[in-house]
Amino acid sequence: MPILKAVLTNKTVIFCTIIVFLYVKFVWFVGHYRKKPKPVKTKRVAAPAPAPAAENPPAEGGDGGEHPAE
Repeated sequence: MPILKAVLTNKTVIFCTIIVFLYVKFVWFVGHYRKKPKPVKTKRVAAPAPAPAAENPPAEGGDGGEHPAE
């Protein structure tokens, strides 16, 4: 037991264990890495502006002129 405790608490063993762990994580990351597909850029087609609503509709029953008869 004292030998096992001495080995596990050795700074070199702890440092090597951390380095191996980080290396394995990096290899796993690279092996499973997938690039995200680039988004397809589409041009937006501007919708035609709606026709302006008639603010002053022509008077009904009139002669169709702009000015009423005097």
